[in-house]
Amino acid sequence: MQGNKGNILNRQKRIEALKQVVGERTPKSGEAFERALGVYPNGEISAARGFDPWPFYAAKGEGPYIWDIDGNRYIDCCMCYGVLQLGHRPPAVTEALELQLQRGIHYGCPHTEEVAFGEKFVECVPGADRVVLCNSGNEAIHKAISIARAYTGKDKIAKFEGGFHGSNEYSMWSIYPDPEQMGPIDRPNPIPHAAGMIESQRENILILPFGEEAAFDLIEENAHELAVVMIEPVGGAGGTLMMGEEYLRLLREVTERMSVLLLFDEVITGFRLSLGGGQEYFNVMPDIATFGKALGGGMPIGAIGVKREILMKTLQLDPPLSVAGTFSGNAMTLAAGNAFLDYVMSHPRIYTEMEERGDYLRNSFNEYARTKGYPATMTGVGSMWQVHMAPPPIVNPRDRIKEDAQALMEYALRLRLEGVFIPAPLHLAFISPAHSSEDVDELIRALKASLDATFDPVDGP
Repeated sequence: MQGNKGNILNRQKRIEALKQVVGERTPKSGEAFERALGVYPNGEISAARGFDPWPFYAAKGEGPYIWDIDGNRYIDCCMCYGVLQLGHRPPAVTEALELQLQRGIHYGCPHTEEVAFGEKFVECVPGADRVVLCNSGNEAIHKAISIARAYTGKDKIAKFEGGFHGSNEYSMWSIYPDPEQMGPIDRPNPIPHAAGMIESQRENILILPFGEEAAFDLIEENAHELAVVMIEPVGGAGGTLMMGEEYLRLLREVTERMSVLLLFDEVITGFRLSLGGGQEYFNVMPDIATFGKALGGGMPIGAIGVKREILMKTLQLDPPLSVAGTFSGNAMTLAAGNAFLDYVMSHPRIYTEMEERGDYLRNSFNEYARTKGYPATMTGVGSMWQVHMAPPPIVNPRDRIKEDAQALMEYALRLRLEGVFIPAPLHLAFISPAHSSEDVDELIRALKASLDATFDPVDGP
């Protein structure tokens, strides 16, 4: 017991020393953060951007790299949380934006970019023949749930434990399992994860067990009041975990049989796992799917792909579904989005290449951790990956309870000093076609070096 306490104290001391080094390398960012503390909540526009002692402030990005205002260069594995699928400033997108800027930023009336964009979207997404545009993935979830409720006439929403679907009242339940509140694995409790949640909303939220057949029983029990089941084809905030094709196929069967709509949240997986997203990758078609991030080519966007008969019914109700938004489908976003879609539609090989490099990255990390006996593992699929400070297997969000949070923080600091940018402490990360084989090899070197240092028992940073 005494030895374990000593290890914890040693780890804490090393973390403090590493924070000091990070601070010394990013003094201008520290000054900017001090100013931000005076105007933003905790100095942050988004909590996901936080870092201790402070986040670095970006100066520029190019390809797979990002520079901070202190001149430090990083291999960018955040890629704006999956937005920059082609890397920073891809020529096709920047050229399209420059051309559109000469014509106008936004019009407030229809324009031909939106027609071309919609046609490409439904061509790519196998489960959709209609699209509704908005401005973010978060907004897309709101609208998709409105569509599901309007179509079915039912109110209850089901989500899986560990699933994240934006910072809204439908998503902020049971994202991070809490051992004291989470309940049995086959019937998880709805646990709020944000202040300001309406307590009565609990009655309209059903939490499903991740990857468990018991989820199908819960869907059947609640089908009479259940409008939709929403799921990420690959979990993001839940640990970059998959339930797999067979589970998704069974989920599709039970929802269809029980007249419950199935919603795929493809804000992360859409146009990333494949041209047709997770639904094409796993060959399972939902009734509704939400998109964002990569689809806008770097500009803000949200989209709902939906079957024609579902959307048409909601538009014929009295009152009908409301479809509106001042910035929805704005010219700059759709110029970038069209350029992005043109590129990925004409370069399908990038999906194979990203998967091959992703497999190489995950296999290299996991083999090294196994050989060294380190309690660490990397999960993910395709270009998506995440490091966990716990031995394998990590297959369920509840497995993350055993992660060593202090080791995770030390590892994140060491990676930052190795010139690798991953959201802190260790968020879902990405590689892109802009990351060359040499970049991936350098990333693997940094990952291994940081592992060695994190699990080195010698006292010192």
